Amino acid sequence: TDRGVIGCSFNSNTVSSVFTKLTDEEEMKMKDKLLLERYSNVEAKPFCPSNCKCLGRNCKEMTRKYHYGRQKYMLNMHDLTIPPRPLWTHAIARDYNEMDRIMEQLPDDVFHIRHYQGHWLKNNNLLDTMEEKNAPLPKEFIDLLRETIFENSTPLRSRYAKAQEDSFSSGVEWVTPVERPAKYHNMLLA
Repeated sequence: TDRGVIGCSFNSNTVSSVFTKLTDEEEMKMKDKLLLERYSNVEAKPFCPSNCKCLGRNCKEMTRKYHYGRQKYMLNMHDLTIPPRPLWTHAIARDYNEMDRIMEQLPDDVFHIRHYQGHWLKNNNLLDTMEEKNAPLPKEFIDLLRETIFENSTPLRSRYAKAQEDSFSSGVEWVTPVERPAKYHNMLLA
């Protein structure tokens, strides 16, 4: 762009339902659903200090910029006049003044990323202290994904069937879910 922006960054939203252990009844209801349908609850607001940095008293003001919000970013790889450089996590570099000049911050309504890693919430017994909201992916997206997976001509169908056959739950198997109060189950299978 004219401003010299070479990348953009955007917030990641923590999917909290990944840690909710389903009841037997919920597991049965999930049998024919996609994994993305199972994980529809996200943090209602950024959870400091894990997904933001408090700026004001009682976190009334905060920043989610770059590392403070575990932002993700993309670079313009098409423009070969941009010199190569070592990259950093959550921003192109650690110098935020430079990043403010060369990166564009995209709002959540322009670019939405879901982050399925919130181990610090579980490990620090914080799961039940954060507010969740139900934020299922759009039905049109889920339907398109289901259609893509289950078309007869695609190899995705056999891979998906094998993964389902080998799994021991409807969840991500490297995450160990925990028992959580009923309020975290009400929205799960709505």
